[in-house]
Amino acid sequence: MIQEIKPYLFLQRLVITTYTGAFAYDEIFHKGVNIIRGKNSSGKSTISNFIFYALGGDYNNWNAESLKCYEVYAEVEINNSVYTLRRKITQQLRQPMSIFWGTFEHSKKDSINWKTFSYGQTDDRLSFTNILFNALNFPEVKGENESNITIHQVLRLLYIDQDSPTQNLFKYEYFDHPLTRQAIAELLLGVYDDSLYNDRLNLRKSQKTFDDKKRDYDNLSRAYVKSGSAITEVQLNLEIEKIKSDLNSIQTQITTAKESAKVRIATNTSTRVEKIQQELIPTKQKLKDLTNEIYLLDLDIIDSKYFIETISKRVIEIGNSILTRKTLGQLSLDHCPECLNPLENHVPDEHCFLCKQNLTDSEEKSHAKRLKQELEIQVKESSELLLRKERQISDLRGNLSIWKEKIIILQRELDLAISESQSSRDDKIDSLLIQKGGLEKEIELLATQLSGINLLEQLRSELTSLESKISGLKITIGTKETALESKRNKALQDIKVKAVYLLKNDLPRQAEFKVAKDLIVDFYDDSMSLNGKFNFSASSNVYLKNAIRFSIFFASLKLEFMRYPKFILCDNMEDKGMEKERTQNFQRLITKISEKYNKENIEHQIIFSTSMIAEELDGTVYCVGDFYNEEKKTIKI
Repeated sequence: MIQEIKPYLFLQRLVITTYTGAFAYDEIFHKGVNIIRGKNSSGKSTISNFIFYALGGDYNNWNAESLKCYEVYAEVEINNSVYTLRRKITQQLRQPMSIFWGTFEHSKKDSINWKTFSYGQTDDRLSFTNILFNALNFPEVKGENESNITIHQVLRLLYIDQDSPTQNLFKYEYFDHPLTRQAIAELLLGVYDDSLYNDRLNLRKSQKTFDDKKRDYDNLSRAYVKSGSAITEVQLNLEIEKIKSDLNSIQTQITTAKESAKVRIATNTSTRVEKIQQELIPTKQKLKDLTNEIYLLDLDIIDSKYFIETISKRVIEIGNSILTRKTLGQLSLDHCPECLNPLENHVPDEHCFLCKQNLTDSEEKSHAKRLKQELEIQVKESSELLLRKERQISDLRGNLSIWKEKIIILQRELDLAISESQSSRDDKIDSLLIQKGGLEKEIELLATQLSGINLLEQLRSELTSLESKISGLKITIGTKETALESKRNKALQDIKVKAVYLLKNDLPRQAEFKVAKDLIVDFYDDSMSLNGKFNFSASSNVYLKNAIRFSIFFASLKLEFMRYPKFILCDNMEDKGMEKERTQNFQRLITKISEKYNKENIEHQIIFSTSMIAEELDGTVYCVGDFYNEEKKTIKI
């Protein structure tokens, strides 16, 4: 079986435009170390915030220069495919994102194939988080109050900003719940796997379905108990049979009475026949319409299931095609697929062998990913629609028996009225007919109750099945969580080793760093401690936080199960009074470790800003853009 690639996200180009369409910023980024350098107040943090926002972060604290800009574009490579992301610059939060499957240059020539997605997800609408998570092969993860973890939440552990407190691991935000942070960490550490997620999601849905059905069952059962009615189908059918027997007995008495009695001729029989017919005809039509509606809906459900199955297979096939292409590379077409004769290769490089159209490798991958995601959207929407149809047909079938019983009773009344058209009747017959009408109405009522009893029996059966399913899921989840605990411990241990290395190689400014040993990282509480201490000097708190955050990043490069997408953005290298020599030492350490991974062909991306770049790094291939100052700022308006 071909294994899916380890998720990664690399920024390839960042473009910021003004309201006139001019480029206020346009720089190319590369894999490995990217340094944005310049003096204080030259706009380095502004670029970092733009990167965070362009990748899906929720941000609106723009400075005056930023608000003169109109849009920001981020060309990114995600798992071998290129996307261009676009967002408008505004002071409003929860802004949508437009996505183009391809490079920024191609997007400028194609205004049709942009697709815009909202910030939040609804039952019938996908968000841009859904699209980006799909591209990253991330599962859909629930946080507090069943809300989905968004790409914004993920970026809180990828972006080290200046505004967050130094003692917080995550990018700070109001109303931050510990369970949300724990879910983010589980996702990125790779201890929230797809199958466990699906089991947890299935358990939540099954538990919710069980609670809803149990509530319906209890309410319906309580109603029958209070009314004194039978609460089983067998009891109810026995009552109906008893009433039918009484009805037959009364009918026999009526017939006997007619044969022996000499009474006045009935004058209202024809009127009664017409009245019954007026009620019977629309009732039959209602039953016919209901039956036809059920039949058509049943066909529609069968067609929907087949459609979903077909599209799901197509998604799997495209996914396998993408993985196979990555693993085996492009295999040229040697023979004509129609006549099987050998083909002569006169097609230029980067062109399709069949249609001869210009098509780069990144475009091919992006087209395939786009098609796969569009099909997955269809599956999700069609599944929601199928669920509604199944609920609808269940309700319709429940009403079917009621209408059938109404027709039986009306037809019996009509037959009797017609047979009496030439009969006479006396007071005794009138009394018997009144009893007969009461019994028929009682049968009609019991038929309605029978529909409810059938629903009770169905609910009872479904509750039993759900209880068994929930019990099995809990056992499965417990087993998987135990297995994942070893992965969690392995990840945290590797993070600890790497963080201790960075702390011990700090300049001699904090004595505890030189003897660093007991490092605890608590994502749930958003805290960290070293040798039992939670607080150091302001600059040492910055160093400790950066050491841990970079250690999470570096650990992900080797641990295959981690989902941290090989990308980190840092804007606080010299925050809180970090001295020049100390921040430059940290820069050298980070660059040295990055180069080691480069030699091992482990792709990754580090972007950090600094006003005190180490001399040997300045002006090298690591640097992005100019050295910015008061006269030459990052944003050119």
